[in-house]
Amino acid sequence: MTTPTHEGLLSPSDIADLAGVSRAAVSNWRKRMSDFPQPTGGSASKPLFAASEIAEWLATHPEKRKPESPTDSPAKVWESRLWGVANLFRGHVDVHDFGELFLRTAVELINGRPSFASRNVSQRSLDELRNALESIPRADLPAAIDGLLERTSRALGKAGGETGFVGSRTSTLLASLAATIDGGTLYDPACGVGVALLQARDMGASPDRIVGHEINETAAEIALGRAALRGVDIEVRIADVLRNDPDPDLRADMVIAEPPYGLRVDPETTLLDPRLRFGIPPRSSGDSYWLQHVVAHLAPGGVGYVLTAPGTLFRGGAEAKIRRNLLLGGWVRAVVALTGKMLPQTSIAPVLWVLSESEPSARGSVLLVDASKVEAPETDVARWLADEASLIDVPHARVPVDELAAGNADLSPARWMLAEEVDSARLVEDFDRASDLLLQASTDLPATVRHLEPPHIPGEPPVLTVAALVEAGAIEIAPARPPRQGDPEFEDRRVDATAVRTRNLVPVTPIATGEHGALTQAGDVLLTTVDKVRAIVDDDGGHLPVGSISRIRIVDHTKLDPNYLADVLAGDWNSRFAAGTAIQRIPVREIEIPIPPLAEQRAIHAIINKAREAKRLAKQASEAADSLATAILNAVRHGASLTSNTTEGTTR
Repeated sequence: MTTPTHEGLLSPSDIADLAGVSRAAVSNWRKRMSDFPQPTGGSASKPLFAASEIAEWLATHPEKRKPESPTDSPAKVWESRLWGVANLFRGHVDVHDFGELFLRTAVELINGRPSFASRNVSQRSLDELRNALESIPRADLPAAIDGLLERTSRALGKAGGETGFVGSRTSTLLASLAATIDGGTLYDPACGVGVALLQARDMGASPDRIVGHEINETAAEIALGRAALRGVDIEVRIADVLRNDPDPDLRADMVIAEPPYGLRVDPETTLLDPRLRFGIPPRSSGDSYWLQHVVAHLAPGGVGYVLTAPGTLFRGGAEAKIRRNLLLGGWVRAVVALTGKMLPQTSIAPVLWVLSESEPSARGSVLLVDASKVEAPETDVARWLADEASLIDVPHARVPVDELAAGNADLSPARWMLAEEVDSARLVEDFDRASDLLLQASTDLPATVRHLEPPHIPGEPPVLTVAALVEAGAIEIAPARPPRQGDPEFEDRRVDATAVRTRNLVPVTPIATGEHGALTQAGDVLLTTVDKVRAIVDDDGGHLPVGSISRIRIVDHTKLDPNYLADVLAGDWNSRFAAGTAIQRIPVREIEIPIPPLAEQRAIHAIINKAREAKRLAKQASEAADSLATAILNAVRHGASLTSNTTEGTTR
């Protein structure tokens, strides 16, 4: 590798982002395009390319960019440029510190202050960073820095989410809820890098005062820097909110909070804490502590939006008591169960608490919304809460407080959805369909079983291994091969282990397979040997085996029938060859194949095929019986009649 020049450097993944293509496409360009720039830094396994040379190459080959790619936006172009400069600091600055370094330098730049080298940062690299920042229009600088922060957070995974993800769906949700505030105080007690607070401003919020508390000093500094780039006045105080309330007299008109899930509580700090008037939270989880902190800091008429883990809705003990007291005190206005994957670092589906003190006369019910199956609830929740009529297509219920406070005070929305309307005509439909399927299966199954007669087996046949059959020229075997890069024809032709296990090959359009050696031909046998052997015949060909799939092609059709071969490959006697610790695999070449005469092979397959059909019918009967029972029970629960196909309307 040559010594890096005085310019930004891009990794292959950076180039892919810049062009709006996959990493594999960039790898393909490097192999096939003779004029593609050579690496100027990094290592053989992790090459880095001069940003200016890549920009020039992409300008020369505009067809390589994805059409109408979002990466063509100015903010994305600046972000990619900054990320290229960031590569100059790799090995000298921890990825955790990239955001703080770039943000601090940007703030110094807009304030007219110099930037000085430190122990790990050379003045030359710092000057290059300032040059890159200076080239970005002032209006685009906040978005470009945010793009770099977002990429850094995602690169760090779970660790990157500890202080908030720039661009996270949960922050968008909270910001959309806070966007309506006009005047007053907006407060976030766990503000991280200020994502939700500043995004709320971007979405139209206009509070007189913005306050944030944050335990992480670096995150607090980043929040202040992001605000400075936007010209937004924000108060951020470093504090451990659960250990010691940093501002007991603060009262906010709106509080938004996405605190860390499941923080342990110091018991010594809770007994005399005036915030905990609804109950002492368990030592194992501070989730209900955050709820009470938000309530304690609401101004009269204020509203709080808090995202927590779902356990806060149903866990018993002290948390059940806190929920009950919040309910009976009139503080819970609504609860919304959200979908999973709202945050990049966890699949936990969060829940939104809407907290506000109700007038005594209005403490009758709580709105519960089950948005767990809504694809993008972050764009809809504010509308739902403002207008309940907009919830027409979303499961929801308004449940009396007295009912909710009873027992364990379980506030899980799905727990209360039985109160919603049920279409009795749909119940009749489900019942009739299940009845028809059950009748069909129970009629066809006996006829199929009656024809299950044992095949004629003339003594013990010769047994050969797959390796011996290959050596004898009877079959050919090939492992899965990757598709050709950049050929869209292969995308829908892939066959993986799941397709073989479920015996479900997707239909494909005919293709001249002779031109594509990696594709299957009609009659090829596809198998996977992970855990156990499973095999299927590709009757039509034109598929691309991928992953752990092997392909066997019969060369001598006078010796082997493909359907019999697929059946016998899965014989349980071959399980003794399984090897491996975490994942066991059966070596394909060691699999034993008994080889009776061809006529007997076909007869054996015919019987096995009938047995599979009997299994399918038995499964259909079992599933239909379950559906029938479910329809009957739902009809009983909702008082619906199942005796008529013309039943109309709905029932409670």
